Amino acid sequence: MTTPQPPRPPSLAALAAAALLYLAVVQALQAPPSGLSSTHLLHPGPSLALALLVWGGTGLAPGLGAGALLGGALAGLSPWAALAEALGTLTAAWLSLQYLQRRGNFDRDRPSFHVVRHLLLGGCGLGAAAGALSTSGALLVAGELAPQHWLLHCGEWWMGASLGMLLVGPLVLSYRRALRSPQPLRRVKEGLAIWLAAGIAGVLIFGNPQNERIAAIANAYWMFLFVSWSGARLGLLPTTGLLGLIGLQALWGTYQGTGFFASDLAYNHGFGYWSYMVILSTVGLSLGAYIAERRFQTTRLRIAATAFECQEGMLVTDRTGHILQANQAVLRLTGYDLPQMLGRTPHFLCAAVQEMEPSVLATAFTPQRNVHRRTRLVRQSGESFPAWVTVTPVADPHGRVSHYVISLTDITDLQEQEQHRREQERAQRDTLVREVHHRIKNNLQGIVGMLRTLDHQHPALHGPINQMVDQIHSIATIHGLQGRLASEEVRLCELTRAVAQGIAHNWNTPVRVDIPSAWQPCRIASRESVPVALVLNELIVNAVKHGGQAHQDVRISLRKGHDEDHVDLVVSNPGRWPAPGAAATPGGRGLDLVNALLPRSGALITRSQIADRAVLHIAFSPPVIHAEGAHHAL
Repeated sequence: MTTPQPPRPPSLAALAAAALLYLAVVQALQAPPSGLSSTHLLHPGPSLALALLVWGGTGLAPGLGAGALLGGALAGLSPWAALAEALGTLTAAWLSLQYLQRRGNFDRDRPSFHVVRHLLLGGCGLGAAAGALSTSGALLVAGELAPQHWLLHCGEWWMGASLGMLLVGPLVLSYRRALRSPQPLRRVKEGLAIWLAAGIAGVLIFGNPQNERIAAIANAYWMFLFVSWSGARLGLLPTTGLLGLIGLQALWGTYQGTGFFASDLAYNHGFGYWSYMVILSTVGLSLGAYIAERRFQTTRLRIAATAFECQEGMLVTDRTGHILQANQAVLRLTGYDLPQMLGRTPHFLCAAVQEMEPSVLATAFTPQRNVHRRTRLVRQSGESFPAWVTVTPVADPHGRVSHYVISLTDITDLQEQEQHRREQERAQRDTLVREVHHRIKNNLQGIVGMLRTLDHQHPALHGPINQMVDQIHSIATIHGLQGRLASEEVRLCELTRAVAQGIAHNWNTPVRVDIPSAWQPCRIASRESVPVALVLNELIVNAVKHGGQAHQDVRISLRKGHDEDHVDLVVSNPGRWPAPGAAATPGGRGLDLVNALLPRSGALITRSQIADRAVLHIAFSPPVIHAEGAHHAL
C-alpha cells in the first residue's frame, strides 16, 4: 500500500502570479473613485483569495499575503493598517476554505445549489464575519481605529467582503471550470441580447436619466428579469458575469449619487445597494447552479436510460417489489408486453416458484443487499430457460431502500458452452485414463513374462509362481478392460470371460462360461473391480486345481437374480467339498482368501454339493454392481 504524497509547494512564479493578480483585481474594484466616498461597498480581496486557494491550494497563502500588504501600501495605508487588512483577508479566505472543504457535497468542479448554499453560509457568513472582526480588532489594537467607529467599520468590512464572495469568487471559479472543461458555446445570440439589454437598463437605472418618464420606470428590480433569464437559459458562467456587470454599474451609481441608489450612502451607509446585490446575486447564482445541476442530472439520466435499454434484461421495482419499469430486452426475453408486467412482482417469471420456501420467496426480489443467483425463468409461452438473476437495492439519501434494479440474463448458450467444455474435459480425461490403464496392463504383462521365465528356471516353484501369474493376470485383465472402455467401470460378464480365458490358457484346462444370449450387462463399481477380479481368479483356480484339471471340466454360469441389478455367478467342478470337521485343504485356504477379498456389502458366497459336482455360488448386488439399463446381445 502506497502512502499518498504530500502536495508540492507552489513555485516562486506561482506565488508571484497570485500576488500580482490579487493586487490588480483589488486595486481595480475595491477603492471608490477618488473624492467620491470613503466607504468601501465592495471588498473583493477575501473572495479572490478564497477562489485562488480553492484553485491552487493553501500553498498560495504567502503570495496572497504579500499581494495584500503591497496593495495596502499602494493605497496609502499605514503599515499597521495594511497588515490588518492582509490579516482579515487571509482569515476570511482560510476559514471559508475550511468550511467548504468539510462539506461532503462541495465539488469545486461541478456547481450545484449545495455549493451556493455553502458559499452563503461559509463565505458570506462565517468567513467574512471572521475577517471583519480580525481587521477591525487589529486596527483597534494598533490605534488606527477609534473605539466609537469600531462597530461601523466592522459592519462595512463584513458587508463589502460578503458581497465580494458572491460577485468575484464564483466568477473566478466558473472561469476555471470553463478552462478545465471547455464546452461549446450555446445560445450566443440570446446571451449577447441579454447582456446588451441589461447593460442599457443598467445605464438607465443606475445612471442619471434626463427623461422623467424613463426615470419613473427605471427600477432596479427589472434586473431580476435579466438575471433569472440568464440563469435559466445561459448557464452559470454567463450569469456570474452578468451579475458582475450589474454590480459594477450599481456600485458606480451609488458612488456617483445617481440613479436608483443615489442617496444610499448618505442615508444608510450603502446598505440598500448591498442588500439589493446580495439578494440579486443569490437568486442568480442559485438559479444558475440549480439549472446546471438539472442539466447534469438530465445528462446522467439520458445515459442511464440508454444503458437501461441494453442487451441485458432489466426491471425496476419499488421497495415492495412491484415492477415499475421494464426494458425492451426483458420484453423480448419473456414474451410479455409492458402493461402485462407493470404492477406485478417478478415472482410470476420464476419457473419453480411453488417449490420455493415461503421465507425465501418473500425476500427473493426484495433483499437488503446485492443478490446473485442462477434460476429458471418461464416465458409467456410456458417455455422455461436458465437465467442469471441479479437483484440490487437502491438506497435513498437517508440510506433506506427505495427501489430495486433486477437484471435478467439468459444463460442457455453459456450452459451449453459449459456442457461442451465439460464433455471435452471428460473426453480428454477418459483418453488419459485409458492410456494409463493400458500402460499398467502392459507392465503387468511384462511381470507375468518375467515370472514365466523364472518358472522355467526353477521348476520347484511352479505352483506358487503359477498362482502369482493368475493373480497378476486378473489385475492386468481389469486394466486391459478399463483401457478399452470410456469408463473405469467394467462389465461383470466381460471380466468373468477374460479371467476364465487366462486361467484356461495358464492351466491348460477348458473353462466354459455360460451367459444367456440376451443379457443385460451389469457394471462393477470401479473401487470393487480389482477385489472382484481377484475373487473370480481364486475361485476358478481352486475349481481347476481340485478336480477341474483332472477331469478337464470347469463350468461357470451367469444368471439374473430377482432384480435386474442382481447377478448369480456359479462355479462348479467335479469333486466333493470336505466333510464338516475335516482338516483344512489347500482349497479351504483359498476360500479363506476369497472371504478376505470379498466386498463386505453386495456380494454373498455359498457352496453346495450337487451329485458329484462341487458348486460355489456368488450373489452380486448393489453397491458392487449395477445394471446398465439396456439389453445387449452377447
